[in-house]
Amino acid sequence: MRRITLGLTQTQVGQALHVAEGPAYSQSAICRFEKLDITPKSAQKIKPVLERWMKEAEEKYKNGVNSVAELIGSDVNTKRKRRTSFTPQAINMLNKNFERNPRPTGAEMTALARKLKYDREVVRVWFCNKRQTLKGNAMKMNAVPAE
Repeated sequence: MRRITLGLTQTQVGQALHVAEGPAYSQSAICRFEKLDITPKSAQKIKPVLERWMKEAEEKYKNGVNSVAELIGSDVNTKRKRRTSFTPQAINMLNKNFERNPRPTGAEMTALARKLKYDREVVRVWFCNKRQTLKGNAMKMNAVPAE
């Protein structure tokens, strides 16, 4: 593994790609790619980006850059935002809104976020996660057991 020869973790590569290429390239994406647990379409998308980034990182390493922060081009100590804890009242209100409309507009999400005193992004992610949970449950219900 070229990544390991440079002494980089999946997290560090994910952080660097997140900064350079956007949030689609995370530690989880790197992990799935390395395990080959990824769809062909996703592999086609991530492979050239990883190749280009690894080539640049190897060039930096050859030119004497040894610090991880310089090698990956971002602050390795950047902390993620803490996980949001929803109050029971907030969950109740979110669920009621979801029952009425599982795909609220941006304006509706902003209004709901203000009312609940949460970031709009937190509310948006809650709706996405709720839809995914229901979709996953529906797929499990429709699955036919193998005999």
